[in-house]
Amino acid sequence: MRKNVTVALLLATFLAAIEGTVVSVATPVIASELNGAALVSWVFAAFLLFTAVSTPIYGKVADLFGRKRVLLFGIGLFTISSLLCGLATSMEQLIVFRALQGLGAGAVLPISMTIIGDLYKYEERGKIQGILSAVWGVSGVLGPVIGGFLVETLSWRYVFLLNVPFALLSFIMIIVFYKETVTETTERIDVKGALLFAFGTTAFLYGLITFSETNVWTPSIVVSAVFSVVLLTSFFLSERRAKTPLLPLDLLKQPIIASINGAVFFAAWVLVSMSAYIPIWAQAVLGKSATEAGFMLMPLSVAWTFTSIIGGRTLGVASPRRRAVTGMSLLLMGTIILTLLTQSSSDLFVYLAVAIIGVGFGLSQPMFIVVLQTVVSYRQRGTATAANSFLSTVGQTLGVAVFGAVFNFIVLSGFREEAGLSGVSLESFFNRSMTEALNATVRAQGEQLIATGLNTVFIGAALAAFIALLIALRLPASPPEPSRDN
Repeated sequence: MRKNVTVALLLATFLAAIEGTVVSVATPVIASELNGAALVSWVFAAFLLFTAVSTPIYGKVADLFGRKRVLLFGIGLFTISSLLCGLATSMEQLIVFRALQGLGAGAVLPISMTIIGDLYKYEERGKIQGILSAVWGVSGVLGPVIGGFLVETLSWRYVFLLNVPFALLSFIMIIVFYKETVTETTERIDVKGALLFAFGTTAFLYGLITFSETNVWTPSIVVSAVFSVVLLTSFFLSERRAKTPLLPLDLLKQPIIASINGAVFFAAWVLVSMSAYIPIWAQAVLGKSATEAGFMLMPLSVAWTFTSIIGGRTLGVASPRRRAVTGMSLLLMGTIILTLLTQSSSDLFVYLAVAIIGVGFGLSQPMFIVVLQTVVSYRQRGTATAANSFLSTVGQTLGVAVFGAVFNFIVLSGFREEAGLSGVSLESFFNRSMTEALNATVRAQGEQLIATGLNTVFIGAALAAFIALLIALRLPASPPEPSRDN
């Protein structure tokens, strides 16, 4: 019975996780067919935004009223919205349906991890959480491959439609095999806090995503910033008075939980620097194709997958602190290698750095979740797990915004100041045929500027890895004592 539930959870997690990568190769075709090139970034942003906003709310609801109801709602919404995405007739419709997909995924990912924590004891969780973490690595490898195959042989619509039968299978398996006893409670969800959090976080992430695209403080970004500050300040003040707070601040301030969440938050900056900027280095600096650029990221997923599986099975061998410090040290080592890259560096250095970072994530991420779920009670596990997922998503979003602003400032200002580059667009360096048509001197100047901008991004990623390492040093040297009702 437990094995069947685990299979259903892994399947649901894989479908939600792969949505972040499988769509990437289909977006050029989608933009062309739906005449929406200007809106294409929101196909990604809508999914990310609504996943992040909904995750903590689902976690609290699951703690109060049961995991099964919340998970079935999330899988059901994800299934319906996947069908709607596949049937969309305009870019605006697709973005709305992607937002609904994100709302569904916001329940699937953290609640699946929470149920794993419920079903397995500390000694067993490492193995299963390692496999669950490996699902993310596998999705990173298979996503672009599956997406490319579907786009080339069938239609971009099957990128979404293929989710439907597998999501339904997971839905049915959860109904049949997952038995849950829900204790009646008089507690109620903090509706005021949930609304303040949802609207405040939406305004914050909307401003971040928009600024990362434009690098200009437009009126809409300023308004979003003001709204986010007012609403999130009101949220934290409300949480201190609420009988059943959405995010119990006393829980999140516990030293072990705060250390894990802090390390995960800054490690997310490292992750986004890989996924967003390694392809740019490959295409704009090294002159490689999009396919070759994708292969440069593959060691991250492969190393993460195998290390998660092996590391999960050996969770009791090393202390949480030692494993976390080792993982964050590998992140720091990999990012330092990237800061030393030049235009003449061998491709092997990129593959090496990315693989080292993958091993670091594989060692640390399953352990973080296992320890987090061990030190909290059953009634707090969903909230704690969802808050951890939320901070990871916000870390990636914030990393994209900050790194994007830094990269654009360095590169675009350099293009304006260099006489030979004043009339050349940055986009021309992402297209091999356009780059080869440029004057050799102009091409060298542009590639050097882009390399400088990327080196600065990698320095920022190394700084984030160093902060994560310092935070990891605060974790306990021995496995934590389980909560009383764990």
